[in-house]
Amino acid sequence: MSIMNYGRYRVLKELGKGAMGIVYKAFDPQIDREVALKILRKDRLTNDEFTQRFLKEAKAIGRLSHPNIVTVYDVGQDHGTIYIAMEFLEGRPLDEAIKEDKLKITDIGSIGVQIAEALNYAHQKGVIHRDIKPANIILNSDGRIKITDFGVAQIEDLLTIHQTQAGAILGTPLYMSPEQVNAQPVDGRSDLYALGVILYVLLTGSKPFTGKNLTAIFAAIINSKPAVPIEIVSGISKAQSDLIMKSINKEPDRRFQTGREMAEALKSTFTDSQPDKSFFNIIGKLRSNLLGVFFITVLVMAIMAGGVYYYINFMHTKPEPVVNIKKNAVLQIDSTPDGAQVFMNNLFKGKTPLILKLPLGKYEIRMSLPEYYEWEAELNLDKEEKTPLDVELVPVMETK
Repeated sequence: MSIMNYGRYRVLKELGKGAMGIVYKAFDPQIDREVALKILRKDRLTNDEFTQRFLKEAKAIGRLSHPNIVTVYDVGQDHGTIYIAMEFLEGRPLDEAIKEDKLKITDIGSIGVQIAEALNYAHQKGVIHRDIKPANIILNSDGRIKITDFGVAQIEDLLTIHQTQAGAILGTPLYMSPEQVNAQPVDGRSDLYALGVILYVLLTGSKPFTGKNLTAIFAAIINSKPAVPIEIVSGISKAQSDLIMKSINKEPDRRFQTGREMAEALKSTFTDSQPDKSFFNIIGKLRSNLLGVFFITVLVMAIMAGGVYYYINFMHTKPEPVVNIKKNAVLQIDSTPDGAQVFMNNLFKGKTPLILKLPLGKYEIRMSLPEYYEWEAELNLDKEEKTPLDVELVPVMETK
């Protein structure tokens, strides 16, 4: 990639692409620091809705100053498009981090507290995020988080008319509250609901609401009662399970009313609430008494005996060859109307109707059609079967 400047910012490398823009790592020579430079895609400039969403993100973050929320430095125009210069974040999106590492319960509690406190601050400043999900949470190596992507945020300003059209659904389906699904007015409790869904996923490893298509997911969010976390996984307390269920209650009045309230509940039920059940911690405690010494001696002898047995019986046995068979799922994609462009993990796959054969796993899917709101979601293809996805696109309403 040839060196390019946007305003005073020198582009260093591409970091990623999204529905609205491209994000680069860039350098600001005036103050000698690296920044993240988000550029609105030129094909989005002709769509006023996307332009307004892009500028709204800068406006939303611009009024916020919190250690757990990404900072915006500058907004400008160059090369026929718009850019936002913001804090360059070290770390990984939460959805990627949890694929590679299993979080401890205390770590989950810490993440939840940080998000709840950041949301409490944003809500007090009149900003509702409306798209809280793991992909929009950056986790660094020290366990600190940053909330990003305020592109569909709602800014509560009496002098401003909200950009969202009546009946428009904004957000990521799996983390949307019932009031979002029903295209009803939302407040901060909708963000706290999404945080509850994140905590549910982190604790149980499964989603509270699922479905083979968007209609089924929305129906589950509105009507179905999710499995109680304590019934899915052992090792969590009833208080922790109850906290999660309260946060994803279908009635906003029965959820946590503020981020501060939820943060305090998380602190009291998650922080240092679980005993360390690791093997080495148990051994360390047992060393303090004679019974512990005896236990360690017996344990070491058993391990040695097992090692000898394994060596004699298995080391000289030629292992059977392992044949890895790649498993695939078939995704049948339809849209109303037809002809929507389909992107899987930001790669163009074709237009609807479309049938794709894909390896099992998680995918980010996006559909785009002129004069209609862009639709995106996260899919988990975990079975070798045909999965239908039928999406009804919402037309962009002209404002008068």
